[in-house]
Amino acid sequence: MQGAPTRSDFWAKLVADEGNIVAWHSLTAHSADVAAVTQVLLRETVLSDRFDSLLSGTFAPVHRDRLSVLAAIHDAGKASQHFQNRAFGKKPTGDHLTPIVGLLSSLEKKQVLDRALGLKDIMGWFGDLESWLKTTWSHHGWPVDVGTPDPGSWTNRSEKRLSAFGDHIRTWYPKAFEGEALSLSGGHLQHLFNGVLTLADWIASDERFFRGDPDGKDLLDPVDAMEVAYRRAEEAVGELHLDIGGVPLDDRLETILGGYAPYQIQREVQELPLGHTGSLTILESATGSGKTEAALGRFARLLRQGKVDSMYFAVPTRSAATQLQERVCEAADRMFDSPPPVHLAVPGYLRVGDIDGQRFGLDVRWDEPIGLRGWASESSKRYTASPIAVGTVDQVLLSALRTNHSHLRTAGLARSFLVVDEVHASSVYMNELLTEVLDYHRAMGGHAFLMSATLGARARAAFTGAQPPEYDEAQSEAYPLITHAGGDGESENIPTDAPSDGKRVDIETVPCMEQPHSIARRAEKAAEDGAHVLVIRNTVAACKATHRTLDDRYSLSVETVPCPHHSRYAPADRSSLDKEIEQVYGKNEVNGVPRRPTEGGIVTIATQTVEQSLDIDADLLITDLCPIDVLLQRIGRLHRHDRPSRPEGHEAARCFVAVPPERDLTSKISSETGRGYPGPGLGSVYGDLRIIEATWRALSKREENADGKIQIPRDNRALVEEATHPSVIEEIESQEGWERHASRVRQMAREETLEARNNLIDREKPFTADENQFPGHQLATRLGDEDVHVELPEPCRTPFGNQVQEMALSPYLFDERPGDGQAELLGRNDGTFQFSFAGHQFEYTSLGICTS
Repeated sequence: MQGAPTRSDFWAKLVADEGNIVAWHSLTAHSADVAAVTQVLLRETVLSDRFDSLLSGTFAPVHRDRLSVLAAIHDAGKASQHFQNRAFGKKPTGDHLTPIVGLLSSLEKKQVLDRALGLKDIMGWFGDLESWLKTTWSHHGWPVDVGTPDPGSWTNRSEKRLSAFGDHIRTWYPKAFEGEALSLSGGHLQHLFNGVLTLADWIASDERFFRGDPDGKDLLDPVDAMEVAYRRAEEAVGELHLDIGGVPLDDRLETILGGYAPYQIQREVQELPLGHTGSLTILESATGSGKTEAALGRFARLLRQGKVDSMYFAVPTRSAATQLQERVCEAADRMFDSPPPVHLAVPGYLRVGDIDGQRFGLDVRWDEPIGLRGWASESSKRYTASPIAVGTVDQVLLSALRTNHSHLRTAGLARSFLVVDEVHASSVYMNELLTEVLDYHRAMGGHAFLMSATLGARARAAFTGAQPPEYDEAQSEAYPLITHAGGDGESENIPTDAPSDGKRVDIETVPCMEQPHSIARRAEKAAEDGAHVLVIRNTVAACKATHRTLDDRYSLSVETVPCPHHSRYAPADRSSLDKEIEQVYGKNEVNGVPRRPTEGGIVTIATQTVEQSLDIDADLLITDLCPIDVLLQRIGRLHRHDRPSRPEGHEAARCFVAVPPERDLTSKISSETGRGYPGPGLGSVYGDLRIIEATWRALSKREENADGKIQIPRDNRALVEEATHPSVIEEIESQEGWERHASRVRQMAREETLEARNNLIDREKPFTADENQFPGHQLATRLGDEDVHVELPEPCRTPFGNQVQEMALSPYLFDERPGDGQAELLGRNDGTFQFSFAGHQFEYTSLGICTS
């Protein structure tokens, strides 16, 4: 409605211009909008199937109508007088949740709801109506508390308007009040409904879909309002690609692979049962064996059969996500006649397909007109509502944590084929969170797909709920291996052949872990021979120290500026770094651009940012000692592609593993704390030295008995079990010097497990149970690893020529993690700048963020 509402009107949305109200949307129309979107989501997408699974196959159309009734009263609190006063400059004013939730605070106040909404008529629909009402009124992303509304919130006029809701819901959903149906009870249903309702409210609040009529009249009649709301809801769900199941696609593997013949593992995955009650599939196969395309093939088949509406592809790092998003875009172009948008779901980035956007306050401007194709990517809370998203695993884990908008993320994931790449057992905390996500996803009838080159028997058993096999049995298991579990929890192992004979890698341990100059000299010598050398250090500090000793002539450079590759750069510079390393170390051709030739060799000093998912190829790898599963991931970047020629002396794959100068790891384990710091990242980044010890022993065994050579992927299974199987770890624990450290590691694992479980949403309990109250701050998806976000007072130019105004600081740069905030700019000079934040001074240079 154009203009401002009058005192006799009841409004839900206002549009202001320079402080003046220029348009408004009626409470009747907005209520119809949200109810209609909820109904369409439950009718047109697989969300209906997810409720059906949670309700043991008894979810019926009448249940859909009853949930839509709740959606219609989600903003009933806006009928209160104090909320309506906000449009007229009249006091007192108030929010719209406290008044309506406060009516549950006493029997006398509940009578207002009974009279207005006829609660007695709907009491039997739900196991606990009051809990469902609180779930409905918690649609802003967190549970509401039952408070007491201010006196005067509910005048006779506002109570009369609230009573109109009772009439509206009977007009809109008469069948909800007819017949008998199984009661909707149980916290698991409430939690999913809250996420769906929150998503519906976000969509129905978007003026690009739900707006007043062009002639300036709003829809005040409930019948007209709902008729228009349904039309707009269907348009919105379609334009936002929330249901792409009806889009024509080609699910043949040959199409997905661009005409190449599929490997056996890809055919085996394609032939797996679809399952009527959800599934969990684990694919263990070597790096570069086509796991990504196998996942895409299963997605296409599930999508064609109406089992999923979308896909979320989760990877460990931002660098991996940015590169993988390009590959998925290319595959989507081959699969679909009219491809849905492929979103990069990484905070700090705005990308849909190959189109980038920039944020200006609350607005987003795209480099090219894309309409609403970027809607889900414009807020991290909406990432999981993407039709196809490639992002970090953190966004998936947030759906299980007691943090704001976790249920919105869950509703998006419920529609998705969930793929998690590079799963391994390095973090007890993260795996607890992921296990909870997977359990609920499968309980809803969802389909998930885990991929790893290095998953041990213990970790696989934890994900499937099975007992881990004994050491000898674990060592003899097939590799590659597909483990497929249906909704009933029963799983089967399907052995398959490796795509090729793989590669032989010469492994040599060198006691230079604490000598960055020695590592740099070894890399330079190989570069002099023309080799592309990749050096992976366990910490940013070690990475920078090594890069400082490297001759600039051999260094990876961005805009002619020599630089390392690690996580402590601004997002724009990280993007520049990623593009450069992909172009220099990538395939013979990347996105139609030939691999960039270099004059002689080149050296990249990096951290874990390059070890997973990146499709890069090095002639020589130098890496710090690390857990065996991580080491094998790093080796996956070595001789990854078949090239017609390699530099002389590097025809065979070679990996130098930098180890501590002293062989006895226990010599630096504290007898008091059990901590150990024998080298960069050992004892800190990789806290379980038992696995480090087991890895070192496995490598030494190869050096002594097989000239240091390993065959990949043939030896993957044996190596992983030699360094991770419980019996191996127990043997190390029993040896002198390890008792204190083993005790500490077990205690840390118990603490991480307990912290994870304390932070998880308990979906068996009602949505607003006391135990599920949110803490009011963001919970970590990776312990101690949540960045501190700061804003500079004005944009600054970086050494790579990018303009940045937002920075992400590692919490390890502070004694105690501060909150997010604004920094003070201290100075700038030729692409470098200095700033202070939380009592610390920082400098931004070609080495990234540095402490002053």
